Amino acid sequence: MNWIINYAWAILWAIIMMVLLLLPPNNLPSVGYFPGFDKLVHTGCFYLLTTLIIFGRVVDTKRRATKLKTFIIVFCVASVFAFMTEAAQMYFTKTRQADWHDIFADYVGIGMALFSYLLLYNRKFQY
Repeated sequence: MNWIINYAWAILWAIIMMVLLLLPPNNLPSVGYFPGFDKLVHTGCFYLLTTLIIFGRVVDTKRRATKLKTFIIVFCVASVFAFMTEAAQMYFTKTRQADWHDIFADYVGIGMALFSYLLLYNRKFQY
């Protein structure tokens, strides 16, 4: 039960993402967009989700997990969620469709967050 508290922000953000990604596009405002805005949103959403999962993992393991193990676990969880969102768009909505470019944008966000983690996280630093 303690792990739910540690991953609460990531779980909340995942729920918000699923709701937003499954909304019909005509319910969303359409002014001020530019070509590729959808991919930018996917990248940002998955960057934030991956960062929140990393944060939950660090708190859950009390900073004892190795970078490699955390990297692999977070990558797998975020990857499964990326494919789940596209599958949900394909099977549960009539107005949205699954797109490989969305998956690529998701992986760009995941990669950015994991690269930031590998570059910036220092286990010895205490606050």
